Amino acid sequence: MKNKLLLSIPLLLFVTFCFAQVRIVNNTRNNAAANSSAFIDASSNLGNNNNATRGKGILFPRTNLQIFNNFGGAPIGVPTSYPTRYDGLIVYNTATSGEAGVGNTEGTLSEGYWFYENKTNSTNGGTWKPLGSAEAPKVHVTENEVTETNLVMANTATEKVISITGTADGITTHMDLGTSVLSEDTVVNFRKAIICDSNGTQVLVATGSYDSATNKFVTGNGMMNICLPAANDYKVELYFTSN
Repeated sequence: MKNKLLLSIPLLLFVTFCFAQVRIVNNTRNNAAANSSAFIDASSNLGNNNNATRGKGILFPRTNLQIFNNFGGAPIGVPTSYPTRYDGLIVYNTATSGEAGVGNTEGTLSEGYWFYENKTNSTNGGTWKPLGSAEAPKVHVTENEVTETNLVMANTATEKVISITGTADGITTHMDLGTSVLSEDTVVNFRKAIICDSNGTQVLVATGSYDSATNKFVTGNGMMNICLPAANDYKVELYFTSN
């Protein structure tokens, strides 16, 4: 009995220290956390590092999405077990090319943070999307060649993407794609345009109005539009459906 008591004391001290570091909303021992908007709060004790200049962060799981081919945790999609079918799952992907082994992939895999967006009733019906990268969420396609994205269906028409050069005049909040590569009135439904500079760095995602006759679109979202510097070598990835 004495030995069991001696073993229990260090364990109790360890658990107490853990609760001091991190507040967890569903922990009944921490009454203050229940009223917080933060489910997990690791900011409660700034002295845990014993060094004012040493920070702490969250190290996400490193995952090769190419070989990630199975979602575990069945049953999945019921109120008591993963009801969102992993919608919002975030990983740090280590694969530098290809597609995910389970679910759809927006574009081509690249190293960095990716999240799983799933609004379907199937666990594998979601799409992996890059998160927070300067390159994201571009789809790497051959320039001036229309490619099906297999992401969106609109009136039975599969969404397409094209990488095309655009021009901004530096005066108006518009981007001009011309009609030599993409013929006039080709675009029926416009979803978004990812605009990058000549170096390939993303500068804007536009979702505003689109003129199919001229292939000019608003560089903004209709509520906040941006006048981009004048240049004729912007790289635009246009997402659209056509007849």
